[in-house]
Amino acid sequence: MRIKFLVTTVVMLSALTAVDAQAANSVSVLQFGATNTSTTSQSGATNNTATVLQFGATNQATAVQMGGLASLNSLTIGQGGTTATASNTAVGGQVGGSNTSLIGQIGASNSAALAQLGILNSSTILQQAP
Repeated sequence: MRIKFLVTTVVMLSALTAVDAQAANSVSVLQFGATNTSTTSQSGATNNTATVLQFGATNQATAVQMGGLASLNSLTIGQGGTTATASNTAVGGQVGGSNTSLIGQIGASNSAALAQLGILNSSTILQQAP
């Protein structure tokens, strides 16, 4: 009876460890200032979500998401220039089963680059000069 209990306990702990290893990743960044820089990197077998909002004269955001074939990657970068000569730069990279991204920039100089590798990819990039 003790051996059966021990085996059951080990199997249950192994299952809990496996579930914990599959946890989703989520990051949110909000920056106000003259110069804003943000770099995020996420790696997980399930879902990765990143949201970056920056408001300043110079905004730079880089986000990388690496997931498995069953993962859902979601990336949102919003950059708003607070001066007439505001500069916005956004770089995103996504690898996974399903990748979705939205990049929105308002400023005098806007630059965006996005790479997606997956089964289902969707991206929207909006840029507006004042």
